[in-house]
Amino acid sequence: MTDFRVMLVDDETEFLETLVKRLKKRKLDVVSASSGKEALGILRETPLDVIVLDVKMPDMDGIETLREIKRIRPSVQANHSSPSD
Repeated sequence: MTDFRVMLVDDETEFLETLVKRLKKRKLDVVSASSGKEALGILRETPLDVIVLDVKMPDMDGIETLREIKRIRPSVQANHSSPSD
């Protein structure tokens, strides 16, 4: 259905798995990572078009991950989100 691939990055694995399942049911091509470092590894090996990042993650936060994503692949669209708490 889509000609683009999305990666979701979030350290809350239950939330991540649920969101991936829901998007795949809608026929989206989705991959996931549970850390910034894992996301960068996937990015180096997999063509991606859109990346949605959690801001608050241990080790490498979403902002730091976003900077590295833009360095590696400037054309990838990446957005970060933070909980409204």
